[in-house]
Amino acid sequence: MSNINTFQVSLPSDGDGFVGRACDDSGCRQYFKILVPDHLDILHCPYCGSSFSKTDLLTRDQREHLHKVAAEEARVYMENEIQKMLGNVFRSSSVIKYRPGPRPIKRTIHASYAERKVDNELACSECGMRFQVYGIFGYCPGCRCENLHVYDTNLAIIQRKIGEATDKHRELRHAYSDLVSTFEIFCARKARRISSESGRFQSLFDTCGYFKTHANIDMLAPLSPVELLNLRRLFQKRHLCTHGDGVINDRYVKLIPEEKNLLGTKVTLSEAELVEAANAMRKALGELVKQLEHRGK
Repeated sequence: MSNINTFQVSLPSDGDGFVGRACDDSGCRQYFKILVPDHLDILHCPYCGSSFSKTDLLTRDQREHLHKVAAEEARVYMENEIQKMLGNVFRSSSVIKYRPGPRPIKRTIHASYAERKVDNELACSECGMRFQVYGIFGYCPGCRCENLHVYDTNLAIIQRKIGEATDKHRELRHAYSDLVSTFEIFCARKARRISSESGRFQSLFDTCGYFKTHANIDMLAPLSPVELLNLRRLFQKRHLCTHGDGVINDRYVKLIPEEKNLLGTKVTLSEAELVEAANAMRKALGELVKQLEHRGK
């Protein structure tokens, strides 16, 4: 039976002790980082929620680095073994003298990659795992937590980006879109627990209709008329800025008749309006979570 030789290769972390991970090819392939001591055998992509063994989440650059290190280890091992073999063969020979050359020296393989800078460092309120993500996310990589803490963290990320932006209007456009995306991700995850039927979760009323139809839940029930108006504005202004020229059109005033006098004017965005809409959204999502948890979903 042949002997199997094994060796360990460590991946250098960044200066703060985090190491990069990348969602598997069967998932979303996005990049994130986890504090080295917090790695578990099973990890979850914070963006799409797919679950993998931690060894399946190496980045492409990390794999290339490991292959280079393994090749160098194999070279040194084979050269040593060849010298031993030749020494054994010619040890008792009176005709051929064998003198081994210098012992093989392992060349230093510097990391062929550097971990990317990721701005958002988080700690899960459920399991305590520390991790870093780009922008909005949906899950804790450790416990796959998807409660309202995730929503609150996403909102904090959005508000921080606004505060740091030099072009406030441009960042507000992104913020309105990011907040709707947070709503979409959150509701899509909850929907998978109650039905296999797909839904349109970027639309406020389509989403509410989905949960009424499939779970008899009215997630807008706790909202006051003013809160509901703030939430409707968020979705419609986001639509105008993403899919149009930012000018209030017939579709907008049809869905928000309270503002029909603004037809033809440029849509206005503000951080105060965003926060009011975010608070209303959290109340609606809280109602959804409460009702689903009550039913064991």
